[in-house]
Amino acid sequence: MKIKVIITTAIVLFANLLIAQVNLATISGIVYDGEDSTEVIPYAKVWIETESGNRFSIADEKGHYKIDALKPGTYNLNVRSLGYDNLTITGIALNPSGIVTVNAYCGMDGALPPVNVYVPILIPGDIPKIEIRLEDIEHSPYIQSPMDLVVTVNSDVQMVEGTSEIIIRGSRPGDAIYYVDGIKMNNMSSVPGAAIGGLEAYTGGIPAKYGDTTGGVIVLETKSYFDLYNAWKYSH
Repeated sequence: MKIKVIITTAIVLFANLLIAQVNLATISGIVYDGEDSTEVIPYAKVWIETESGNRFSIADEKGHYKIDALKPGTYNLNVRSLGYDNLTITGIALNPSGIVTVNAYCGMDGALPPVNVYVPILIPGDIPKIEIRLEDIEHSPYIQSPMDLVVTVNSDVQMVEGTSEIIIRGSRPGDAIYYVDGIKMNNMSSVPGAAIGGLEAYTGGIPAKYGDTTGGVIVLETKSYFDLYNAWKYSH
C-alpha cells in the first residue's frame, strides 16, 4: 500500500511539473559587435538574474544565445565578452508561454534599450485561448481580482452573479478548472494582484495535460521573487 501511495504521489508531482513548464518563457537573441554592425560576437557569456540565482548561456559561433524555462516576470540581461564593455539590458518583460527576442549590441555604453518582440508559442490545432499579458494586468483597474481580470477581457468568460464562480462559454458553474503556477486550485481569489505575472484562459479544445473538463481552464502564473523585490525596492 505504501509503495502505491509513493508512486501515485510521484505521478501527481511529475504531472504538475509538466504543466508548470508549459507556461514558462524563453529569452533568445544574437550578440552583435555594435549597434550598426552585422558582425556577431561568438561565445559571449550571457546571463539573467533570477530569485534563485543567475541563469547562464554561452553564445554559439553565430552569436546566438538562448535561456529558457523562465517564470513570467521582468528580468535584466547581462552580456560579457573579452575585449568589449559589459552590457546590461534592463526591464525585459516575459509573458507565460512566450519567447522574447533581445539582441545585444556590445561596444555600447549599456544604455541601449532592448528590442523586445513577443512571439507566442503556437499550440497545435489552434486551441482557443485568451491571454492577458503582464503590462495589461498592471494597468487594469481589476488588478486586485484575478477573476475580474479574465471576465472583463472576453465575453466568452462570465461570472455567476453574487459569487466568484466563473463560467466559460455557457458551461455549468463549478466546471472550470484553475491552475496557479502549475498547481490545480479551487479558485484564484487568494492570489494578490501585485503577484500576478500572467493569465491565460482556454475556452475550448482543452489540452489533455489539464485533464477532462468541458468548463474551460484558467491558468495563472505568479511573478518571481526577483520581480516582487524589484517592485518593493523601486517603491521605497
